[in-house]
Amino acid sequence: MSIPSTHRALVGNSDLTGWDLREQALPVYDDLLVKVHAAALNPTDWKHVLLKWFEPGNSSGSDFSGVVVAAKGSAQYKVGDRVAGFTRGGALHADNGAFAEYISAQTPVVWRIPDNITFEQAAAIGGIPADTAVQALYTRLDIPRPWEPARKTAVVAGDSILIWSGAASVSYYAIQLAKLAGLKVYTTASEHHHEALKRLGADAVFDYRDPEVVQKIRTASGGRIRVALDGISEYGSTVLAAQALSDEGGKVVTLLGRPEGEYPANVEIVPTSIYSVLEEKNAVDRADIAAWHEFLPTLLESGKLRAHSIDHQPGGLEAIPEGLTKLKEGKVSGQKIVYTISK
Repeated sequence: MSIPSTHRALVGNSDLTGWDLREQALPVYDDLLVKVHAAALNPTDWKHVLLKWFEPGNSSGSDFSGVVVAAKGSAQYKVGDRVAGFTRGGALHADNGAFAEYISAQTPVVWRIPDNITFEQAAAIGGIPADTAVQALYTRLDIPRPWEPARKTAVVAGDSILIWSGAASVSYYAIQLAKLAGLKVYTTASEHHHEALKRLGADAVFDYRDPEVVQKIRTASGGRIRVALDGISEYGSTVLAAQALSDEGGKVVTLLGRPEGEYPANVEIVPTSIYSVLEEKNAVDRADIAAWHEFLPTLLESGKLRAHSIDHQPGGLEAIPEGLTKLKEGKVSGQKIVYTISK
């Protein structure tokens, strides 16, 4: 396969008020170089630019799927393999983002796409949504892992878990993983998502807008929930999740640090960020994700894990800023925006 010296990439513009599409040199890589076939959008993608989390001209985008076109030292992947994964678009390496024709990828944070999954579905899985759910549930909360059935865990089959904002992308995968672990799943969502979340596996769904939602969760669960994942971690959601836990306290994993608020004294707030696995110093996080990526294709092939519903947008790289604006304005619910970058 012929590899060009340059490619098109979406970058933050000169004053970080939007994006420019530029022709630039291929990203430097020391492991895998992947030709991007599809890219999915996450809130972090517009935040990196519009909140000025990196420098003008840095590449943008995190979640991708594609085909390996060069493998320098990997024993796990070879040229022609279909893979998916993520990067921290433009924040760790200025020239490397998912909203591009080529991307540099690391072996621990990519996974092999099985034949029954399309590039668009793989991009929607990520990366960020599924891997964040994995990190929150397996590494931070220590629920049973399907690839290590004999492992002793802090949470065991039959226990309850609260997953706040069940329609969010991370929560979508967390609900499925929690059910695979034999947990009883309580979640929250807008009413129009309730039936879909029950079909996904949630045992009980509550309207997060209900002023009595905390008490209703505590009543339905018998006050036995000790662990929670806040899949949105904004607008006071973490405080509500903490209040819904057992009187004995427990642990809430959040995605955006420790949100401000008054928490029960016996509830531990545990921030998590999947970007940790991009740094070699975080050995435990990297090892857990590597093990998950070995097992993930099996779950997808068997249908035990389903990809999020896709809002497949036309227009390729040029159209991605429109999708990011839609995401920023809160006009996306229960779906993952995905763009096809190349056929």
